[in-house]
Amino acid sequence: MPLKSNRKKRSVRVVKVTWKGHLKRITVKPGAKSFTIPLSACVGEGDRVRLTDEDGMVVCRNGESRFLQPYLEFEALSLGGLNLSVAIKEITEKTEFDAYASLADFHYRGHAIHGRTARLIVRTFHPAYPQVIGYVELATPFYMNKARARVFDAPFESDGIKWGQWDMETLRQYIHIVVRIARTVVYPEFRGLGVGQLLVRHAIEFAKTRWQVSGYMPLFLEISADMLKYVPFAERAGMTFVGETQGNLHRVAKDMEYLLGRFGSHRNGQTEFEESCGICDQQVARKDRVLKLMAEKGLTQEQVILRLKDLSRESVLREFAFFHDVVALPKPHYMVGLNESASSFLRGRVEQLAPQNGRTPPTIRIPAMHGPIELRDVSISYVSKVRRTHSTHVVQQAFGISPDDLRSDVIRGLSMTIEPGMIVLIVGPSGSGKTSLLRAIMREVSPGMMIRGEVKIPRLAKLGSFSEPRSRKPLIEILGNKDFHFALYLLSLAGLSEAFLYLKRFKELSAGQKYRAMLACLIAAEKNVWLADEFCANLDPVTANVVSHNIQSIVRKFGATLIAAAPHSSNFVFSLRPDLVIHLSSAWEQEIIPGKEFCKAMTKPYWHGDPQSLRLFPEFISEVRRGNKTATIRPGIKQFEPGLLVLRSDKEMMTVRIVETVHKKFSELTNDDARREGMTDADVLRKSLMCIYPRLNSKSMLTIIRFESLCGVTPNGKVISASRR
Repeated sequence: MPLKSNRKKRSVRVVKVTWKGHLKRITVKPGAKSFTIPLSACVGEGDRVRLTDEDGMVVCRNGESRFLQPYLEFEALSLGGLNLSVAIKEITEKTEFDAYASLADFHYRGHAIHGRTARLIVRTFHPAYPQVIGYVELATPFYMNKARARVFDAPFESDGIKWGQWDMETLRQYIHIVVRIARTVVYPEFRGLGVGQLLVRHAIEFAKTRWQVSGYMPLFLEISADMLKYVPFAERAGMTFVGETQGNLHRVAKDMEYLLGRFGSHRNGQTEFEESCGICDQQVARKDRVLKLMAEKGLTQEQVILRLKDLSRESVLREFAFFHDVVALPKPHYMVGLNESASSFLRGRVEQLAPQNGRTPPTIRIPAMHGPIELRDVSISYVSKVRRTHSTHVVQQAFGISPDDLRSDVIRGLSMTIEPGMIVLIVGPSGSGKTSLLRAIMREVSPGMMIRGEVKIPRLAKLGSFSEPRSRKPLIEILGNKDFHFALYLLSLAGLSEAFLYLKRFKELSAGQKYRAMLACLIAAEKNVWLADEFCANLDPVTANVVSHNIQSIVRKFGATLIAAAPHSSNFVFSLRPDLVIHLSSAWEQEIIPGKEFCKAMTKPYWHGDPQSLRLFPEFISEVRRGNKTATIRPGIKQFEPGLLVLRSDKEMMTVRIVETVHKKFSELTNDDARREGMTDADVLRKSLMCIYPRLNSKSMLTIIRFESLCGVTPNGKVISASRR
């Protein structure tokens, strides 16, 4: 018989908020109950909330915002032969928080976002990969934004929110109907899997139901970032370009001259000034940075103002290290409506205004190769001469081998045609002739190497190999020449979209990043035939798949030809999607196989890394949410590791933490086991189990999985500690 749920709502007010590590605790009255919730839960002191048996909502002027049950959704990252299960969730575990903090520090070096923020992480469960491979951070919007103001300056009405024009009064009243994506970060080796796009999609869903500030739920979500000029992940997630932020290059000298003249290093009256103007919080912060620069560099106010006046878009790049905290260049701005009214309004305004994206991607041209590469009855041998000695003479006598002319065949009688735009994969064990075949195509004949037959290279073929650049300059200078934006686009196209990587030398990159950098160099050099030896041999499965997918998509986009050789290909072949495979096993055994047939013969070789999960009836999940059920029983002996467990039904899911797994006979069940299952005694528990599993008998072995909630409150009002192990 299904368990009944008491869904009656009760209204209370938050009277206290305390922070403890990666979680926070709120206390509500009347009732003096306490709840442990994620730091990202959008609820604060003074908020009026409604509680049900299963969740809690902040009562807002335009709806109710959920906060008690953490956000949790599952996705599969699929690329070629790689399928990786991930969770998009709020942070509930200390290990998750530590992993997020490390990733954030790697990208932002301790620069924190102030005001209300909320974070969603991409959590993996594969033991070989980082626990957190990306995160998105929501924050309150900047007060002033030219692109947003232009879109909003028209009559609007939705959910009791209404304005005729977007003036200063409307801005002050309704600024919190907008939420901003402040940061979208993806672990470098996982770029190219669509993780950024995935994060934006879930940020939209989170904002619709869980974000609120000052009693307003958002109607619009926005993002501004330089990187959107080169990596369009926001647009791919459904956001719309609405214009460019204004930046402050045209006025930064004037603003700083005014603020330094009015306040200098004193703060008297500064707070009142910010409140009265409503737009100067960022300018004041920049003024403080200028003062810090003056103190560190021993500059006068006049010297700094003069340098600011001389800035241009080009000189900003040269002086970025000095003024990067003071100057803001225009950035593309994207928005999305969070309900139908907001979406309709946004579509109409964009159609009316027709904003033009000021930064279109540079044109990249790779010259076409006129005709195919042809190999006709090609044989490759190596001949070497050995000095005669007593020892070599003994070998000659014993085995009949003359040291005067040692010859070994590595390729014999190979004929094939490689059409322009093809992806060709050469596979085979060490010594099978893969490298020799590439050298023959490159016309790189080493000492002792003999090539018979014909290797025909067509006119206008420009061959280049995946090789290390000799320069010790940072990547941005190797590719940039005088066109900084072309270099950024090229690096992003190749899968290097992390700012700190632009400043690194090639030798400082990881193995996967080196492949991406070499790809960018080939494109910049306008090579149309790319050759790669030992392709992806030193990369892990995820990086190999990402690199292979990125290379093959660029090959097909620009019409280049790729010839790659590898001793094994199971880690990447489904992502590389070769048109032709040359299988070398020995000098006299070789096979040319269509790529699709080769892939069909391969199996997907590695574990998906799924999280631990169990299915429960929906009514049992409700009992878990209320804290009445803290265990589940399964027939047989099953193994579960302490840690996260996903409980699923047909309609919902939640996560708990396994604290213990016990194995015992059916006849050994106790009243304590029954209470953990939310039942009165062992007899009732046995009858319930017999209804679900009719084949059980007194000797049947059972597995009891005992767990605790990650966040929430127990029926007696005691706080559930999410940090208890």
